[in-house]
Amino acid sequence: MEPFVSPAGGLGPAERRRTARHLLLDGFGLAAQERLAASRVVVVGAGGLGSPVLQYLAAAGVGTLGIIDDDVVEASNLQRQVLHSAADVGRAKPDSAADTLRGLAPDVEVVAHRERLTRDNAAAILGGYHLVVDGSDTFETRYTVSDAAAGLGLPVVWGTVLGWDGQVSVFWSAAPDGRAITYPDVFGPQPPEGESCATVGVLSPACGVVGSTMAVEAVKVLTGTGDPALGRLLAYDARTSGWDTIELAMPPAEEPAPSSDEVLTPGGAVPTPSPEPAGTPSGEGPLVLDVGLRPGAVPGAVFARLEDLAAGIFPPELLDHPVDRPVVVVCERGLRSRGAEQLLRAEGWRHVTSRALVG
Repeated sequence: MEPFVSPAGGLGPAERRRTARHLLLDGFGLAAQERLAASRVVVVGAGGLGSPVLQYLAAAGVGTLGIIDDDVVEASNLQRQVLHSAADVGRAKPDSAADTLRGLAPDVEVVAHRERLTRDNAAAILGGYHLVVDGSDTFETRYTVSDAAAGLGLPVVWGTVLGWDGQVSVFWSAAPDGRAITYPDVFGPQPPEGESCATVGVLSPACGVVGSTMAVEAVKVLTGTGDPALGRLLAYDARTSGWDTIELAMPPAEEPAPSSDEVLTPGGAVPTPSPEPAGTPSGEGPLVLDVGLRPGAVPGAVFARLEDLAAGIFPPELLDHPVDRPVVVVCERGLRSRGAEQLLRAEGWRHVTSRALVG
């Protein structure tokens, strides 16, 4: 894609020495480094994801970094929020983060927004930046970021991590080549709040992996180097250290229904997991529960959002299904379905299996 930021004036000798490994990098070089120096990036959240994002963007040479967070450092944050130290407990996170970043890259301009991002202030705050990095941990903030950024035409590098799993993508309402996809296009309307790191835990180094990947995506968008994850969802499983890539597309206004013996998936048509009308509870047959990214992609299946299941909100068909009868949970790559399997087993369904629709 084309560079998103115009290059600044020439870099001074000290900055050129500090970023010499970028200047030597094939496909990057001086022009890209000057674009970083001219870039203004705002990071929502100075926590588990914001920590590696902010550190790497400052180290990479981004000229201005905004930090939006209304929280204070707590002892339980230090397991994963590596911007902060034990001496920072009780301090406002933007202030603690700013001190760390200035020590790492003294020339970076750090703007601390010590407030919660809301629908009332989002446009005013985000409008002063070229790009938004969303490392927030609530649906309310994610949808607020998405709506404000779409209205301003700003790209959003988004990431999440929970338990062992993480996801990264780049959403941009003005993206070229049919990749103008936003967060709600993928995840649908805003759901109730679900599980969080505080309730199910998180592997601390996974925050570093996902946050560093978000920083990579931000650098690519700003400089026009590489191929940013526009139109793609990158899914990380720390158990295996594996990454899956899910191709995204805007859902068509109307889509012809597939035949009853096929399932539409990102990879084409595959047999349905069950020859019976899967979503219909019965005394003998399994119930197929689709927790994928595209509602209606599995004919006859019962669709449920993984976030709703985590919040204890179950579709009526599942509640009516006997707990001793099989439930088959499916999604595109098997990551969401595996999480749903664990949730359902914990809720008392005894025979739950998960499958990926695309290998």
